[in-house]
Amino acid sequence: MAHSVKTHCGAVAALAFLCFGLGACHSARQPIIAVIPETTAQELWESEHAGAEQAAHRYGFSVYWNGPSSEDDLSRQIQIVHNMVARHVAGLILSPDHSVALISPVREALAQGIPAIVVGSPLGVDPGGKLCYIVNDDDAMGRLAATRLAPKLRAGDTIAILGVDPAILSLVARANAIQSALHAAVPGLQIVERHSTSFGFDEAEQTAEDAIRRTPHLRAIVTLNINQTRAAYFALRNNPTREQVILVGCDQDLDLVRLVRTGEIDALIAQDTFTMGFEAVEAIARQRKHETVPARRTIAPILITRENVDQPEIQKVLDMDWSAQ
Repeated sequence: MAHSVKTHCGAVAALAFLCFGLGACHSARQPIIAVIPETTAQELWESEHAGAEQAAHRYGFSVYWNGPSSEDDLSRQIQIVHNMVARHVAGLILSPDHSVALISPVREALAQGIPAIVVGSPLGVDPGGKLCYIVNDDDAMGRLAATRLAPKLRAGDTIAILGVDPAILSLVARANAIQSALHAAVPGLQIVERHSTSFGFDEAEQTAEDAIRRTPHLRAIVTLNINQTRAAYFALRNNPTREQVILVGCDQDLDLVRLVRTGEIDALIAQDTFTMGFEAVEAIARQRKHETVPARRTIAPILITRENVDQPEIQKVLDMDWSAQ
């Protein structure tokens, strides 16, 4: 009996190991779609995961979700893409950490006949064929920022836009959109931009502190990504003379949403990555059926404020429940 139990346990362990090596037993029966976010460390991309899982459940796919632990680990993101191409997955959904460096790995996928859907921010090449973009509407982000800030501003005020990164096309686009919309809404504003060369918090905090210290008549800060929003919040908190500076951030994370609830951050302009993830899987399903898929789709962001944060339509965008429903 003891020998029988031991043999049975050994067989179960071997099966479990085999399933783990395949990604999951479930994955072995279903086509796998690789979903590779900018980083696995932000709720922004957990929402994408949730949307992708829901669509995968509907269309009969299994999701392999993996990415670098920080946006600065570009080599890790490239490695994951190469690994997924080698496994010849059914589709690739990528949120690139660099608009140029990921072009070659994506082209490798396309050369193998793997559909590639770029989510969030585009690459520096035009979409077409099996390459599609489902990206944030950065012009709409600019309009939402202006709508939120304009009633609180007047001619002569200075606005700082922090976190412009030339390596991420969406950040450049949203900075330009925010600047244009604010100038149109409040003539006479002074707007300064501060660039970043990495996603690191230390650089972001230094950028925020310099802007606060060196910018006269600073009335508001608009930050372009999660790390820069978090850094600007801490910089303002540590500078009590700047209590009247309004902070509006782009993109969402749990701690930032909590600070909106308490009124310490005026507003967040959130990407709807849930919808992006869902539609990306849907696009792959359609491509595999030889149906026409739009080369580019833009998804509208939403404005999160203290007044609307708990409304159902806002919570749907913030959904991080990636268990298939």
